Amino acid sequence: MIDYVEAIKTTLQHNKQYNKSVKDGYHPIKRDLYKQYNLFRPNGPKPVFCYVPFNSLTFSFSGAVFACSYNREVQLGKYPNQSIDEIWNGKEAKELRKHLLNNDLNYGCQHCQYFVEKGKFSNLKPLVFDKYYQNTEALFPQVMEFELSNECNLECQMCVGEVSSSIRKNRDKLPPIPMPYNDAFLEQLEKYIPNLKEAKFYGGEPFLISIYYKIWELIKQLNPKLPLFVITNGSHWNSKIETLINELDFDVAVSIDAVDKNILESIRKNIQHNKLMQNIRRFSEVCRKKGKYLSLSFTVQKDNWRELPRVIELCNEVDAFIFVSYLERPRQFSITEFNTAQMQEIMAYMKNVSLPKFSQKERHNARCFEDFKNYIQTYIDNPDEKRYHQYNFDSEIVKEKNPELYKTGDYIILSHKGNRKELEATILHAFSTMPTLEKFNAQEVLGKLDECVSIYTEEEKELVYGMIKLAKIEDAIAMLANSTVEQLREMSNSSLPKIVVA
Repeated sequence: MIDYVEAIKTTLQHNKQYNKSVKDGYHPIKRDLYKQYNLFRPNGPKPVFCYVPFNSLTFSFSGAVFACSYNREVQLGKYPNQSIDEIWNGKEAKELRKHLLNNDLNYGCQHCQYFVEKGKFSNLKPLVFDKYYQNTEALFPQVMEFELSNECNLECQMCVGEVSSSIRKNRDKLPPIPMPYNDAFLEQLEKYIPNLKEAKFYGGEPFLISIYYKIWELIKQLNPKLPLFVITNGSHWNSKIETLINELDFDVAVSIDAVDKNILESIRKNIQHNKLMQNIRRFSEVCRKKGKYLSLSFTVQKDNWRELPRVIELCNEVDAFIFVSYLERPRQFSITEFNTAQMQEIMAYMKNVSLPKFSQKERHNARCFEDFKNYIQTYIDNPDEKRYHQYNFDSEIVKEKNPELYKTGDYIILSHKGNRKELEATILHAFSTMPTLEKFNAQEVLGKLDECVSIYTEEEKELVYGMIKLAKIEDAIAMLANSTVEQLREMSNSSLPKIVVA
């Protein structure tokens, strides 16, 4: 439902909000792009791009906790080192929220930044959280996402051992990943489950993960009408699953990367085509009967792009929404590695496809199809358009450029080196616009900076300038003003070996 008052207010105040964010040292989404995104939002314009970090916690296999499954660079905490309370109210959570209040996606949100800059808005996770736009100061998360185990019976070609126990065992030849979640974790959840508005379960394969059944039992006791979501590979169906789906309030997504038997079974190793199709219809029957949503999740890649129309046809047949995922890593499977001629081949093929638009689901599915074509057209029109891997996905860049530093996990990544003239302009602008900086002297700060870096090579100076610009400008100025030259050099000396330039 559109909040028209909020929509009008957002539209009128957007320029003012954008200018304030820039003055405060943030890097908000470009105004024209943000207006396009706001026009796309089903629930109308909102002042904040993403409400996920104000409303959600994602628990991953290793115990690391994130606000969002797509932002793995900003770890809010780690279980059992910290309690759920400490993680939800911690320093990293607050910092991420500050960036999102300023529509700045540079704090680990490069996944969404990539698609926004391509104008590809459908299926972006923030859209799902627009309904929580009033909860920017929630005492409890409204949503919890569980990725507690990688237990999985499939070995999909594009997947990795971190997400599939079968790949880890058979392809990687590694021991199982220990699961840190225990009975104490379940006890902590008892406080949160009654306050949840949604809970989502991922894998691995969720219906093979034993602790999920314990959580579902807790939900039965504490919040039996809680809306749930599970994404399954569709390989399993038994009386236990059927009872569970009927008793609790599940929306279901089933992963399917082709309708063609040979393509499906080559991509999703160990899946049985006939069994999957049968189970999709079983899930469809239960969802239709209960008035719940069924989605089919399709991951576009080099081997299966021709299958997208067929999967949409299946969606329309079984009364399901399509969810199109754009595989970008591993790069060898990504369609963005195609050249222009190959991209044109995809467009020529898709232009001959006609889809029905009678029901709500059919219109949604057709819209996602058009969005896919627009995505491909972007690369045809702009062959040099940045690819996914060229964005700042920290761990991947560090792993490629400095494997030893990657192992330690102790690194600083810069999108580019700094520039003395630009940094001085930023500092002087901050002094002219921020009353809180009146207690400092701009020339003294700049003088101390110059004295600090005087011992370094030109390249090292550029790294120090770039590192300073990573911080909020008022924090950087306070650090420069309140530290001695010796302290600044000590900090710089310890940081320089940790810097990687993207």
